[in-house]
Amino acid sequence: MSLYYNQKITPVIILDEVQKLSNSILEELRLLFNFKMDSENPFILILSGQSQIRNKLQLAVNAPLKQRIAVKYVMQGLKPEELSDYIFTRLKSAGLHENIFTQAAIEAIYSASKGVPRLVNSLATSSLMYTCSIKQKHVDEEIVYQGQKDFDI
Repeated sequence: MSLYYNQKITPVIILDEVQKLSNSILEELRLLFNFKMDSENPFILILSGQSQIRNKLQLAVNAPLKQRIAVKYVMQGLKPEELSDYIFTRLKSAGLHENIFTQAAIEAIYSASKGVPRLVNSLATSSLMYTCSIKQKHVDEEIVYQGQKDFDI
């Protein structure tokens, strides 16, 4: 809190996998919001998690926390037209500056993952590993199917 009051910096606290927290821990999070929240916000708390968190917040015991959540956002899967750019961006961040996934491979990844980033990442990684193991330079549709089988997606 001293960051906020002394240096005028608003700390941001991000908690992931919130759906796994117990109701008692969620209640403790609610108590954080009671700290002078009527007049100012000494920090920003971002709660992130899977869709099960919505069910948990519907419980009466968690109603006070739910009432204090100012913004809710549900992330949708990537659209088919976004997937190629997403995969290429991930490849670039790993140091590869060419897209080695064929269009058919990208379509197969979308079909298996419905654009959910975590599944896309898992399937792309599995496909890349299989591609290396068979000493190929490009990921094609058949390799994605093998990656899908290996990952049981």
